[in-house]
Amino acid sequence: MTKRRVQVLRRHDFASDKFFKHLQKGSDFYQNHDFARAIEEWVAASRLHYLEPVNLKRIDGRIFCASMIEEVPFLFILYVAYINKITGMSVIKNDDISKKLFFRKGVLISAATNKKEERIGKSIVKKGTLTPESLEKLVKEAKTKGKMIGSYLIEKSLLTPKALKELLALQVDEILSDIFLWDKGEFYIVESPVTEEAVVSYTPLKVALLSARRWFNFSDFRQAIPSNKAVFRPSPYAEDEKREIMARLKPHYQFVYSCIDGVRNIDQLIRFSGLDEVSVIDILYRLNGMGLIRKTQEVIEYEDKEFTEVSKILEVLFEVYRLITGELFNELGRRGEEVIQKSRKNLKAEYQKIFADVPLEKPEQLGNTAILRNIAYHFPSPDQRPVFIDAFLGIYINILDELKKFLGIGLTKETAKRIRTIIANIEIFSMTTSLKQRLLKVLNQIAQKYV
Repeated sequence: MTKRRVQVLRRHDFASDKFFKHLQKGSDFYQNHDFARAIEEWVAASRLHYLEPVNLKRIDGRIFCASMIEEVPFLFILYVAYINKITGMSVIKNDDISKKLFFRKGVLISAATNKKEERIGKSIVKKGTLTPESLEKLVKEAKTKGKMIGSYLIEKSLLTPKALKELLALQVDEILSDIFLWDKGEFYIVESPVTEEAVVSYTPLKVALLSARRWFNFSDFRQAIPSNKAVFRPSPYAEDEKREIMARLKPHYQFVYSCIDGVRNIDQLIRFSGLDEVSVIDILYRLNGMGLIRKTQEVIEYEDKEFTEVSKILEVLFEVYRLITGELFNELGRRGEEVIQKSRKNLKAEYQKIFADVPLEKPEQLGNTAILRNIAYHFPSPDQRPVFIDAFLGIYINILDELKKFLGIGLTKETAKRIRTIIANIEIFSMTTSLKQRLLKVLNQIAQKYV
């Protein structure tokens, strides 16, 4: 019998460009169990949309190639099939373990294994559908009748076709995520008719990212954060697409993502966002799993100047609010609460969002956290955030207009004098920033209009 000829693939058969460098680095991180960094590299590769050919020869009319995983990483193997739109099969072996992958026009559609832990029966037992003993008996019955165990379970009404397909897809994911961990082994790919039913439809990078995310679980992420002093930085690969990335994120994710700068720690993100610890850490986990941020070195001391400025401005706004409502309650007593409720209701819709769950009727209970949380949820990008200053102007005006309507008076001379003192202190002791200028404009407007 004539021995079939085969094309042996080498690393130099693949381009030495950014795309394959990201694939290689991601594979290296994966094998070192740094799944977050693997995701980051592979997400970076996905932005390059690489489709250059890996030149394969047709031997005896079909593609038949082989190599070693030590020479050509598993993800490169998947790209061989994908770029050349191969319909056929790949066999990958490592010691006594053998796995088969099936492709249709380059897309991976199914997989099989001789590894007992990855057989479908194990998945069925894990799901609690059957006990090991019951399954073993049914496997023997299926073999006697010459049937596959999955089909036999459907026939026995122990499994629905939909449930079987879901189990097969999970099995494929397990088979693939294990191969990425192999640091040695051999493989071949051959064009051939494929009769297997499509269980999944995976491109190479989808396979890679699904596999890494299977291993990247929340408990491991949490253990990698020794304390809330841990610091994250944006992925350098995502800088050029930050605007597009922000648009795809939920608002409070946008806020946290926009505040990650390589120096703010988790405690500072919690404080600035007004969100609770669990929420912020969950957002960090998900951003990490999207390849958008990475954990970096902790910063010993860091003054969050932006948060400090926002906090100081809120203190001033609260102080002025208490002055205004103090006059309101002095003149109207308990009816002052009705005026505040009406003033809140008459605000623009965007200003009402700033004061959601904020106890405006109880000025002494005002604090930063609820305001900051509302900013994070509704005005997450840096250019939107200053709207909170305008929201306070809106509530000031509405309350003072109501006060004037009831009593025909505005601010007392004493209150106006105290507001002007606040303005003078801000002008003297604060650095000039856009937020400071916006605040001064609001306070001057109130001091001049209602005296």
